[in-house]
Amino acid sequence: MGEPKDWTGVTLLHHAERNTYVCVPIQTHTEMGSDRMRNLTVRIDEDTYRGIEETAETEKVDRSTATRRLLEAGLTEYRKRKALDAYKGGACTLWKAAQLAGLSVREMMRLAEAEKIPVHITPEDVDEAWREALET
Repeated sequence: MGEPKDWTGVTLLHHAERNTYVCVPIQTHTEMGSDRMRNLTVRIDEDTYRGIEETAETEKVDRSTATRRLLEAGLTEYRKRKALDAYKGGACTLWKAAQLAGLSVREMMRLAEAEKIPVHITPEDVDEAWREALET
């Protein structure tokens, strides 16, 4: 079967009739080992396209890299927001919210406090719990 190969980039093509852009994979492969990348085709509006272009220029990277970074940043923020909403609504504990957001409990506490969401545990409580867990 051979070594796994993945798409390393996309190009954005303009769809004139709909005035949208479509991400299309570039037909280039590289060895990616266990960090497999997947293709995704999406339609974006003109403002989003310009934002990607501006980000690519500012960061001095290609559009594909800029698009991946922006998607990752957006997904990270989305996860944080969903976790905060679940914690605030009582659907999960602070520990579970931190896990959902991909944060440490301490980071989740700071995030909740910044959003004025009551936290019923202090950093000292976390430190004490760790000390107790390590003693047993």
